[in-house]
Amino acid sequence: MFSDAVFAISITLLVLDLPVPTSGSFGEELLAAWPSFVAYLAAFLTIAGIWVHHHTVFARVKRVEPVIVVFNLLLLLGVSLLPWPTALLSQSIRGTDHLDGVIACVAYAAAALVVMIAWLAMTRVLARRPHLLRRPSDAAWMRRSVAEVAWAGTPVIAALGVAFLNPVISLLLFVAIPVYFLYSTSRARPVAVEGARGDRPG
Repeated sequence: MFSDAVFAISITLLVLDLPVPTSGSFGEELLAAWPSFVAYLAAFLTIAGIWVHHHTVFARVKRVEPVIVVFNLLLLLGVSLLPWPTALLSQSIRGTDHLDGVIACVAYAAAALVVMIAWLAMTRVLARRPHLLRRPSDAAWMRRSVAEVAWAGTPVIAALGVAFLNPVISLLLFVAIPVYFLYSTSRARPVAVEGARGDRPG
């Protein structure tokens, strides 16, 4: 419940940075503010992807140990940070200073990497401690998840490098990364929750 609350608050805060036109030319102002909407989409999809994967992982967890709680808090640290670099991205790309765009992309990538480091650590621990999982076969799923998260980190690093050349392309990569992660997570085999009505073992 605590994790879901952090996800819900973080994803809601994103909308506060969307621009509201202040002149009579609403169309022109909104069109000029397109980076804000793309940055919002990138952050929304990122948090949504993390939330979906979070539920997918913990559906396979029977009980937790303190180390899992710590890594989950590290994950939530990255999630709660995302609204801030999102605001930086939308402001910097609308401006003319190239360095501002680079700094904003670095901040966004840093938050994303904090999340990925937490995922790698948490799923690696779960893969090595099958007694924490609902079924022995879930350990193999955790190992595959480690590989998928590691691969997802590659385009984040690439986007970080591209930012020094063109922050706009970097922003588009930040949109593409969670789309892949959502697709990957959607293919995960569902897990029946013990005690739920109508659930049958998979």
